[in-house]
Amino acid sequence: MSAAERQRTCAACGGPFEPGERTDLETVVAGGILYVAVHPRHSTYPPRRETEAAHRLATAGAA
Repeated sequence: MSAAERQRTCAACGGPFEPGERTDLETVVAGGILYVAVHPRHSTYPPRRETEAAHRLATAGAA
């Protein structure tokens, strides 16, 4: 059984996985090494400060 089948939802956004949908795996260390399934391009890790700042500037300029 795959991580996506066990979890049924994305560890990052909580959205459900579609049957047969391709997923990514992330390693989480919480008292041991765990592997969690996430949608492609989703992440349970916080964004890098530079990436987040660039995104905020681009969004503020568009508004």
